[in-house]
Amino acid sequence: MSDSNNTANNNQHGEYTEWLRFSKMDYDCAKYLSDIPYHPKPFEIICYHCQQAAEKAVKALIIFTGSRGGMPKVHNVSFLLNQIKDILMSDYQIEIKEDLYDAADKLTPYGIVPRYPSEMDIDEFDMNESIQNAKKILDFANKIIELLKSDNT
Repeated sequence: MSDSNNTANNNQHGEYTEWLRFSKMDYDCAKYLSDIPYHPKPFEIICYHCQQAAEKAVKALIIFTGSRGGMPKVHNVSFLLNQIKDILMSDYQIEIKEDLYDAADKLTPYGIVPRYPSEMDIDEFDMNESIQNAKKILDFANKIIELLKSDNT
């Protein structure tokens, strides 16, 4: 491990934990809205919160790793994963698998379109898939952060 990454991790502790906390709140909100017996279910809002949860989890990972180039102000989750791809591979020999990019690609459109009335047709299948995809990305981010934290101690 490089000393520069250890320094970045130590300096950014509070910030990455806040991103993870907000990520979890978005995910928990999506799960809550999907579980309540409310009809019609707010599929658009649930999918939006799933995208936000994934985006914030990856941004926490960007901060934690001290990724070069700073924090991109974008909502494209695959683009954000690409920001940490090289540093994870070169510094930690961790590869981001294609299925994580697939999950990110499916979530990205929900970051903007459902926030406003639109023609986007979102149903229960999309909602369930979004919850699964968000969980996959959150689990990945949390797992990597825990792994790298244990390597730094």
